[in-house]
Amino acid sequence: MTDRLPTGQRVLVRAFKREGVVLDTLGPQYRVTVGSLTMTCRRDELDLVRTKAPRRPTVAAPTAYPGADPGAAPSVVDLHGHTTEEARTALLSHLDAALRAGRARVEVVHGIGTGRVRAAVLEALRGLPSIRAVRAHPTNRGVTIVEL
Repeated sequence: MTDRLPTGQRVLVRAFKREGVVLDTLGPQYRVTVGSLTMTCRRDELDLVRTKAPRRPTVAAPTAYPGADPGAAPSVVDLHGHTTEEARTALLSHLDAALRAGRARVEVVHGIGTGRVRAAVLEALRGLPSIRAVRAHPTNRGVTIVEL
């Protein structure tokens, strides 16, 4: 293959069977990052990874709280498969709807993965005046509980 890969392109590094990102081109080779490793690869050592459209947040059944309309806002927002910016936007939108519906608690499902989405969630929650408490779920590391 002679097609050139653009900077930022997601690729599969065949030798490691792991996805990485093209950082830049070095003549006939590419500098690729895979996790915390940076390596130089030839084009024939890389496969193009087709990007999917971002998933919309999935929502679990709402939990009724005293004085709240049980169908007005979901109590769980699932951020799996989102970039940190998409997760932040979906979270803030969901919190807004939950506050308007009078919810007292929201469970944010961010997953475990690399921890980037969890860090983005915690950063987005920091300093919001409507947040009373933020804590980890007692049995699931991939969930953060937000008290409103």
